[in-house]
Amino acid sequence: MTRLDSVKIIVPNNCLELTSDAYHTTLKNRFDLITEDSFTFNKLGVRGLKSIKIDNLAKNTILDFSSKILKADYVEGINKNTISQAIDNINELGLIKLDTNKFIDSAKFLSLDVTDNIKLGYETNELFYTTLANVPLAQKYDISYYRSKSNLGVVWSGKQKTLKDRFIFYDKTKEIKKDKTLFSTDYSNKITNDFIGVNRIEQNLTSLAQIRAYYKTTNLTDVLQSDTKANLIKFTKMTSKSDNNFDLRLFEHYQGMSYKAIRISIGEVEIIKRCNYDWSRIELFVKSFCDKNYRRYLVSMRDEYQRLNKALGKTDVGIIEQIKQLLSA
Repeated sequence: MTRLDSVKIIVPNNCLELTSDAYHTTLKNRFDLITEDSFTFNKLGVRGLKSIKIDNLAKNTILDFSSKILKADYVEGINKNTISQAIDNINELGLIKLDTNKFIDSAKFLSLDVTDNIKLGYETNELFYTTLANVPLAQKYDISYYRSKSNLGVVWSGKQKTLKDRFIFYDKTKEIKKDKTLFSTDYSNKITNDFIGVNRIEQNLTSLAQIRAYYKTTNLTDVLQSDTKANLIKFTKMTSKSDNNFDLRLFEHYQGMSYKAIRISIGEVEIIKRCNYDWSRIELFVKSFCDKNYRRYLVSMRDEYQRLNKALGKTDVGIIEQIKQLLSA
């Protein structure tokens, strides 16, 4: 099922049944011609609703909102089963009143965020996200690893010169705990429980072309009823040239180390691998390339050798394939 978070939707003004007078009016003229005539509702302080703009010249209305408008059902996201509820909740605010049927039949997406909430079955932490940021990719991306009190995750941004794709994987549980607007509601406990152990994958589609690339349309009903798994398609494309046996746990050793120490460690790992994890061959290799006192190099090499064997002895998590399987569910 297609699930969305933030969306920007355009509908014809005939979807409007009522409009309050709480709007900001914009009226612009040029050479005695009206160039803009619009009513805008913004800075609303409403959880989940960013703005509403009624364009009297173009005869359309643009709504910018997120799945937070669903209140206690936030975890469900904007989908084919919750879109009517989202409209009802907007109507309850008394700013405008939308005809639900007309809205659903005529609405088109201008932008949207495709989301998937997944549970990996084990606790994710800084190590998980640090190492996830180092997974080999098939395409070039600017990769940002972010860590703060309120969030933890990785952002992959495309390097296109025009519209850049943006793909995010983050700890939703941690974000929810720091959501100040949530804890002033009467459904905060339900939301907090809904997101326990959840990691969110999110893809920002900010143009009509990007939306059509996945769904062949921008029509609201067609997108929400689509079986297209946009995040699975994107993640698979990103990691198509990755070694699926890439073991993220091998990065555990590098947490808190300086770059110099990491470089030395990686060099020792490569020597161990080339010697086929045979300690006698490793010792001979080091001895052959050291003029004297070769044994002092074997001290750190022995630690690296033991750590590597221990790490490789663990059960393979197959993280890339696991994420793909969860996205395809």
